[in-house]
Amino acid sequence: MEYMDKTLTCRDCSSPFTWTAGEQAFFREKELINIPARCAKCRSARKAKLGIADRAQTDVTCAECGQTTSVPFVPRNGNPIYCSVCLATVRKRQASGVETPEVQAVAVETVDVAAG
Repeated sequence: MEYMDKTLTCRDCSSPFTWTAGEQAFFREKELINIPARCAKCRSARKAKLGIADRAQTDVTCAECGQTTSVPFVPRNGNPIYCSVCLATVRKRQASGVETPEVQAVAVETVDVAAG
């Protein structure tokens, strides 16, 4: 199924936010039913209010394109880390049988550091 980015409205602050195609695919893969109701800022504020800590993020560089991205862990095993766009490309190459190095691909979310 082909997903397209959707613009949703935050339940708390009424501002628009984007539910990306990748996030939609993730929801489908994990069989999650409810679409997001809050933007990332309000979701973080709600978690803080409930006492749920944010995940620690580590800034890394994508092994394929060199773009800066962040992951919710500290990479330690030497495997390449890919941004979400490059990970999709690498997985397609592997599925089609094109020879690629035998590595474990790790999905990460690209973060716009300037948006804070």
